[in-house]
Amino acid sequence: MNDKNFVQGFSIVLCTYNGRSRLMPTLAHLAALALPNDAKAELILVDNASTDDTERFATSTWKDLGEPFPLRIMSEARPGKGYAVETGYDAARYSYIVTVDDDNWLQADYLVTAAELLKQHPDVGILQGHSVGVFEAGVPECVRQFESYFVVGGPIAQPGYFPANDYHVWGAGMVIRTADWVQLRRLGFAFLTSKVPGKAAGEDHETAIALLLLGRKIYYSDKLQYQHFMPAERINWPKLQQSFEVYGYVLYHLNLYSLVIDSYKKKKALTKVGVRKYFLQSLRKSFREYTLKQHTAYWIRPKAEYYQLRLLREYSYCKSFLKLSEHAMQDVNTLKKWMLPLLVHRSETFEWVEAI
Repeated sequence: MNDKNFVQGFSIVLCTYNGRSRLMPTLAHLAALALPNDAKAELILVDNASTDDTERFATSTWKDLGEPFPLRIMSEARPGKGYAVETGYDAARYSYIVTVDDDNWLQADYLVTAAELLKQHPDVGILQGHSVGVFEAGVPECVRQFESYFVVGGPIAQPGYFPANDYHVWGAGMVIRTADWVQLRRLGFAFLTSKVPGKAAGEDHETAIALLLLGRKIYYSDKLQYQHFMPAERINWPKLQQSFEVYGYVLYHLNLYSLVIDSYKKKKALTKVGVRKYFLQSLRKSFREYTLKQHTAYWIRPKAEYYQLRLLREYSYCKSFLKLSEHAMQDVNTLKKWMLPLLVHRSETFEWVEAI
């Protein structure tokens, strides 16, 4: 299956949970998008169990903005961004899918630039854009130090292809090919992460891993720009800590991917005991990267320091293992179903990149 199986155009997927207060400028920017020649567009807004009348507000606002292209509203009653993204992607009618969060404001030429880049780079399965932070109340110091963790700037240092097998993409503004998504779904692909309320992260990394296994590449262009609105209450040290805690949960699931790849390459059968041993070794390795003094300081003298954020992630990873490992074999078997047919063709060239 390729792009020609779909009508040329963009399916813009916007997933939101109680995002009414953020939607007005987001929708206004979408309404102002220029379309490539002979391309169509649609906006798929997935209401993820909202209770703030999001659906009616979005419908009314889009009508006021002139309805430049069709709006389709879909309801996803299961809480969790991963469910909403799957619902939106599955509904896409056009050749490319653009992911937009409810605080992302796409530049007017976003779709035109994306179409040009995808035409220039037929080997690319994921396009990444450049995020410009829009701060409601100035730029806190924690953002200056850790802007990439707030999805500000670029996902990698320089525009161009991502390093081989690097799956650390940003979901915001991400562009993928619909044909690739359909192929993955037919193999049985589904997100493991981002399906728990309060842990909306990881589905972008999973998408990237799957597309890399499909043989696609990832490309970042700073010409592909969007603004990322940052309200004051969401850009502070506690929010950064929360992000690292959630990433510990994501890290647990990413290691399931690593485990499947490793076992395939070594031609080793996966057992419950083997899975548990793998995670215990991984946890031991993670904790040994820090001194006893750092571990002690983390618990009795919390500070706004990077090593403490990373330790928070490791402890969250440990907690996720303790909570979720009983279901690890079930998750591993789910992954094997769609990963093994791809690893047959990609195992020699795909090398696992450690989570950062």
